[in-house]
Amino acid sequence: MRLRESLFFIALIVVVLLPLPIFSMFYNTLHSEQGFSLSLYSQVFDVRLGQSFLNSLALALLVALFTTIIGTLLAILFTKTSLPFSNFFLSIFITPLLIPPYILAFSWFELIGRDGVLGELLFGFWGTAFVLFWVYLPIPILLVSLFLTQIEPKLEESALLLSNWRGVLRQITIPLISPAIVLSSLLVFILTFGEFSVANFLRYPIFPMESFTQFSAFYDFKMATVTAMPMLLMALIIKWLIDKYTFNYRFKSSQKIKKIEINRYRFVILFILIGLAILVTLPLALLVVHTDVDNFLLAWERGFDPLMRTLLYALIGATLLMVFGFWVGYIIEKRYKFFEGTLLFLFITPATVIGIGLTLFWNNSWSNWLYGTPLIILLGYLTKYLFLTSKIAQIRLSQIPSSMVESAQLTGATWSQIIWNITLPLSRKSLVLMWLIGFIFSLRETTMTMLVYPASNDTLPIYIFTQMANGDPKIIAALCLIMVGVVLLPLGIYILWRLAR
Repeated sequence: MRLRESLFFIALIVVVLLPLPIFSMFYNTLHSEQGFSLSLYSQVFDVRLGQSFLNSLALALLVALFTTIIGTLLAILFTKTSLPFSNFFLSIFITPLLIPPYILAFSWFELIGRDGVLGELLFGFWGTAFVLFWVYLPIPILLVSLFLTQIEPKLEESALLLSNWRGVLRQITIPLISPAIVLSSLLVFILTFGEFSVANFLRYPIFPMESFTQFSAFYDFKMATVTAMPMLLMALIIKWLIDKYTFNYRFKSSQKIKKIEINRYRFVILFILIGLAILVTLPLALLVVHTDVDNFLLAWERGFDPLMRTLLYALIGATLLMVFGFWVGYIIEKRYKFFEGTLLFLFITPATVIGIGLTLFWNNSWSNWLYGTPLIILLGYLTKYLFLTSKIAQIRLSQIPSSMVESAQLTGATWSQIIWNITLPLSRKSLVLMWLIGFIFSLRETTMTMLVYPASNDTLPIYIFTQMANGDPKIIAALCLIMVGVVLLPLGIYILWRLAR
């Protein structure tokens, strides 16, 4: 019992501690040396800030609309039909989500250049939207696919007695997956709204740049905090919408999916998918073409130290995310469900806001042991991504039959024995997935880390990002290639492990 209480206490401390920097930011904007004041907020209504806010809003709406429509169609194709090579295409389409977004922007720049009509389109609204479309397309694909596995096959089988597949999809399937469609559109919207690196590289003015610039270039912390508040408000609105329309969904074990035969249109669909897959892989493949052995070796030499730090931080971060994710998921599932909303809010809060909040809250003499060390980076990983791992744990724990736990309790098994002998063994695959997701997202993290990393502790994504300002394009291409390889290698190992089982 003492172990159980200790674990619960630690998990509760983490969940309560993580949002404190965000609350502290908001509190500081309301108080000046003279006391309570809203005067700082008058600066938010500047015309230039208003235009950049509208730019971000339009960008987020466009990307959310097209990723949701196309992602839903692709999810149905990959999950509900007899389409061959669906897993192969799925692995290609999820790749852009796993790498730092600016690498895809740089890859398209290497392919198109800056001159000509396409170059002009790339460096602006349409190019930024195009790149972010590919970055966030995997979100609706994965979410809709997950919800499709939850549909009871008997519902569709019964409906097929009265209608064809087109009618079943319209009347049964799509209404049942509507929470996933709404959730994915909201997530893509807020993630696009807060994404900084792609628009920065493609020179398109968006709202997160304002806060980032005030903080890192002008060191105007008050103004940086105030300009971060609209992003925080947007995250709160999206969180409320998610709670209202999608958050009460309960997952169960995957059902056997009723497949749609598409023999008639198979080759046409495959042709379209091959074209889309080329759009994903071509710019990344071009990195290989632009990298010779000498440039690769030089990039490896220059990027070796940041790479080693990246791997070290990601390994530790993934382990922390797995451990805390499991226990936090456990207390959410068993006792404190409202903590899930807190973690969701932190996940959808733009990384710029998280980074500024961590800096202002922990950059003090009493906490320099944390802020002045790589521990602040690890804390940032927990703040941003604990929702992902805890949600995986929560879903898996909800699928373990309560009868198994009750039977163990009747035999006199203690809580720790139930955890070690029932819960953890049944959650083994989920724990591996939690660690992998924590590792990949820790590897790719850029914006938040850029705002908090101590001197001489830059990671490879930060090193590449800073080199893009005036570095050698061939060296940058080689560094990007190394980064892509480092991210995709553990995913490949995980896929082979699953296939071997």
